[in-house]
Amino acid sequence: MKKAILLTALMSLCLTGSQAEEKTAAEEDQPQKIVTFVKEEHEPSWYAKQAALWKAETERNPNDEDAWWYYYQATRYKLLFADETDDYSPLADIFSEVEKALPNSFPYYLIKNMNSRFIAPDEEALDGMMKAIRMRPDAVNFYNDYVVCLMTKGDEEMLEDILKRWYDSGTFSANLLNYSYNALAGIEDHAILFVNGDTPTYSSLIVQYGKNLFRQTKIICTSLLFDKRYCQVVCRELGVEPIPFPTDAQSQADYDHWLEEMELRIIHETGRPAYFSTMMELPSFQDKLYSEGLVFRYSEKRYDNLALKQRNYEPRYLTDYLYESFVPETYEASAYKHNLNYIPTFKSLLDWYKEHDKRRYKELYSMMMTIVRKTPGLTDEKRKEYYDEINR
Repeated sequence: MKKAILLTALMSLCLTGSQAEEKTAAEEDQPQKIVTFVKEEHEPSWYAKQAALWKAETERNPNDEDAWWYYYQATRYKLLFADETDDYSPLADIFSEVEKALPNSFPYYLIKNMNSRFIAPDEEALDGMMKAIRMRPDAVNFYNDYVVCLMTKGDEEMLEDILKRWYDSGTFSANLLNYSYNALAGIEDHAILFVNGDTPTYSSLIVQYGKNLFRQTKIICTSLLFDKRYCQVVCRELGVEPIPFPTDAQSQADYDHWLEEMELRIIHETGRPAYFSTMMELPSFQDKLYSEGLVFRYSEKRYDNLALKQRNYEPRYLTDYLYESFVPETYEASAYKHNLNYIPTFKSLLDWYKEHDKRRYKELYSMMMTIVRKTPGLTDEKRKEYYDEINR
C-alpha cells in the first residue's frame, strides 16, 4: 500500500541545476508530513530522517500535536520497513513522552490506539480513539485509522458519517473507487465480500457509504477478524457463532487455519452468496473459488463462470477510467497497480472473444494493453511479462 504528489513541469524547467539542488537541500532539512505508505512510498532511511526531524520539532514545541503524530508514524514506518528488528519499544517510548507532554490529547489517543493494535492490547484504547474522532471529525488524513476503529467498535452511524466525509473530501483515489465499484457491481445482491488490506477495504466501504451503492453487500475485512471485538461485531450482525480464537497457536499456519474455518462458517451459516477479492491471498479451499472478474465466487459446485465474466465485463463494469482520467491521482504508489488484475482475471474471456467475437476481442485487448502501458513503476522486464501474457 503507497503513493505521491504532482508538480507543474514548467516550474522545474525554469530552475537551473544549481537552483534545483539548493531547493532540494533546503527541503531535506524540513520535516515532511507522513502519510500512509499506500499513498506515498519511501525508503526506511527517509523515514529515519523524518523521525529525527519530527522529534526535534516536538522538543522545540512540545504542544505541537501534529509533530507528535508524525514523529510516531515516521518511527513506526522506519521500523516496519527496515526488516532488521522486531523491537517496537521505541513506539512505547514515544507514547510515554506524549503522555507527559499532552495527556488526553488528540495524538495521545491516536498513539495509544496504534500501540494497542500493534504492540500490547489496551482495552481502553478504542474508547480513547472514539474521543479522538469527536475531537477532529474533519481530519481526513486520519480517516483510515478512524474507519478501522469504527469497524472494530461496530458504530455504524459514525462509520457512515466518516465515510461520507471521506468521499466528499475528494482525497481518496478515484482509480481505486472505480476498481471497487466494478468489483461490487459484479456480485449478487445481499452477498458477502471478503477483502483484505487497506485500499480494498476503504475503497469498497466508501463506494457503499459515500456513494450509497451496494449497501446490501456485507464487506468483511479478513485481517481484522483476528481482532476479537471486530469478529464479534461481524458474527453478531450475521447471526453466526464465532469460532474460539486459537490461544495456543504456534505458527502463522495455525492463525491461517482459524481464519479459513471462520470464513467457511460465515459462508455456510449465512447461506449468502460469498465472494473473495482478487486483491488477497487465496485460501486453501481455492478449488471452490471461481473467477467472475475482479472477484472469486465460492461455490461447492462447478458452473460456467466464463459467462459471468462476460456479463460483468460487458454491461456491468465501467472501464472508461482505465483509458483516461481527469481527476488527479492521490494514491499513485498503488492505485494503478490494482488495474493489472484485469489481465489475469479476464485472460480467459479474451481468448474466448478471439474465437467468437472479434469486435469484443479488439476492445478487451486494447484495454489490457492500455493498462500495462499506463501503469507506472513497472520494470521493463515486468512490463514485458504482462504484454507476453496478453499475447500468449
